[in-house]
Amino acid sequence: MARFRGLPADLSQGSNDLEIYRSAGETILRGELPYRDFFIEYPPGSLPAFVPPALLTDDQADYINLFAAEMALVLVAALFLTALAARMVWGTRAWPVPAATFAAAAVMLYPVAVTRYDAVVALSLAVAALCAILGGRYVYVAYCSLGFGTAAKLVPALATVPLALARRGAARGYAVFFGVLTLFFVPALLLGGGRFVESFSYHAARGLQVESLAASVLIKLGWVEGISFRYGAFEVEGRGVELAGSLSLPLTAVLLAATTLLAYREHRVGRLEYAQFPRYAAALILAFMLGSKVLSPQYLIWLLPLVPLGAVSLARLAGPGVSLLFLAACWTTTLVFPLHYGDLLQLRAPGPDLLLLRNALLVVLWAALLVSPSRTKETS
Repeated sequence: MARFRGLPADLSQGSNDLEIYRSAGETILRGELPYRDFFIEYPPGSLPAFVPPALLTDDQADYINLFAAEMALVLVAALFLTALAARMVWGTRAWPVPAATFAAAAVMLYPVAVTRYDAVVALSLAVAALCAILGGRYVYVAYCSLGFGTAAKLVPALATVPLALARRGAARGYAVFFGVLTLFFVPALLLGGGRFVESFSYHAARGLQVESLAASVLIKLGWVEGISFRYGAFEVEGRGVELAGSLSLPLTAVLLAATTLLAYREHRVGRLEYAQFPRYAAALILAFMLGSKVLSPQYLIWLLPLVPLGAVSLARLAGPGVSLLFLAACWTTTLVFPLHYGDLLQLRAPGPDLLLLRNALLVVLWAALLVSPSRTKETS
């Protein structure tokens, strides 16, 4: 919060995302229905985060401050659950490292950590990780939490795969998961109709965002000729951009399939236990991020509970190495946005080089999570 208060005005009061949140919250309080009466690009599970600050404030500055405080509390809750999950699996000595990694990464991501609603996604994943560890009926709470996270930002749906492999009861678990989605999506579809469907096609029509892995490679090759602002983000233009955009979906599918196959192989030989759930959930989300046309800085918030818990489940030096990789990726993310974002948009050093470095770190992090040996459980 201290770092947030030091942000320049264009990153707080001038933030396009925060203005969308505030407008949606105030419009709902006036009695208008999302999708039907006004368009919003986010899934319906995001809306509960936008309303409370609007209910308690009258102007933009107060809304932003209260929204940031709300997201800070959400992150603190996710941090506590992450530490508790590590302690329950690996003993009383194990929790400080993942907790410190979570906290340090969140502070490094200060420009977006409390100014985007992605903290809600992080909390849903932290709840799922803890409930997967608790087992029994708590597994269904994990599916429920992932359902809410998916209703907020779709991506947590990927985490249901390692949960189903690590814990029994997948059929009932998915029934709970889709039941939660139904509670959010069916009313939105019935009330919003075509405009609700438009919120999904809006993202499908987006071009290649400047911070994506493919864009960073094209920039380094010198093929990018310009950058334009569309769909609320900066997109690259030039040689190979259209091809890279068209290949994004199949590339993402290949990365997700490869990650899933490796997780399934571990399951077949009996090594994918509940303690490995965060590791493979993080790998699947990273696979999505690397193949996607969009790789916004706030996406790293999704990994805050998963990578530290995944790292503590790895053997010997692999765990600290993964934690350091994650922290380096978070730090370079902030170096790119906002510290050298102007350089990136002007295609001048060090912006493109920092972006390529950040994306390379994410690739190495994804690979390290998949190939590193697992730690054997110790008696707490």
